[in-house]
Amino acid sequence: QNKEYVCRGHDYERLEAFQQRMLSEFPQAIAMQHPNHPDDSILQCDAQYLQIYAVTPIPDNIDVLQMDRVPDRIKSFYRVNNIRKFRYDRPFHKGPKDKENEFKSLWIERTTLTLTHSLPGISRWFEVERRELVEVSPLENAIQVVENKNQELRTLISQYQHKQMHGNINLLSMCLNGVIDAAVNGGIARYQEAFFDKDYITKHPGDAEKITQLKELMQEQVHVLGVGLAVHEKFVHPEMRPLHKKLIDQFQMMRSSLYH
Repeated sequence: QNKEYVCRGHDYERLEAFQQRMLSEFPQAIAMQHPNHPDDSILQCDAQYLQIYAVTPIPDNIDVLQMDRVPDRIKSFYRVNNIRKFRYDRPFHKGPKDKENEFKSLWIERTTLTLTHSLPGISRWFEVERRELVEVSPLENAIQVVENKNQELRTLISQYQHKQMHGNINLLSMCLNGVIDAAVNGGIARYQEAFFDKDYITKHPGDAEKITQLKELMQEQVHVLGVGLAVHEKFVHPEMRPLHKKLIDQFQMMRSSLYH
C-alpha cells in the first residue's frame, strides 16, 4: 500500500501496453488517469489504485556524456543504464496566464525520484527511496528546452557525419524541420518576446545572467542548425530538394529575426 516503484518496461514497449499489462496483473485496480500526487482520500481508502506515468532517467556518468571522443553508442548506453535517479515534470501556470504568450507564466513542477538500487539490476523494478520536488521558473525551463534540443541536434548530425546513419535522411529532415518550423511560428520567437522584453528585464534584475545564457544557447542553435543544413544538403535525395529549399528559406528568416 502506498508504495512507489520505477519499472523498466520491455524493449520498445509503449506506455499504453505497459499500463494494460499492469492492469491485467491487478484486475481489481482503478487506473488513475492523471500524474498528480494522490491526495489523502486515495492514500487512506480501502480500494486499490494504480497510477502509471513515464519518467526520464538522470544519468550519473555526466563526464562520459560530455566527452567528444566517446562514441555515441557508448553515450546512449550510459543515458539509460546504471541509473538511480529519475525525473518527472508537470507543467502548470502560476499567476495570470498571458493569452498572447503562455511561456511567460509556464512553470514546471519537477519531481526527482531516487531508487533503493540502480536500474537495470537483478530486478526490472525497484522501490523509490526518496522523492524531491522543486519548481522550475519559466526562464529556467526555456534554457533547458533549448539546451536539450541543441544536444539532440548535435548527436543526430554527428551520426550522419560519421556515417552511422546510412542512406535515409528522413530523421534529420524531420528534426531540422521541427526546430526551424517551431522557431519561425513560435518557439524561440516566443521566448524572445517573453524574456528579452525591457519590461521583464526591469522586473527581474536577478535574471540577467540566465537571460544571457538563453541568448547564447539560441545563437548556438542557429550555428548547429547551419551545420545540420550543410549535412542535409550533402545527403538529401533529389525528390526532397523542395523541402531542403523551404528549410533554408525559413532558416534565413529565423536567423535574421534572432539577430534583430
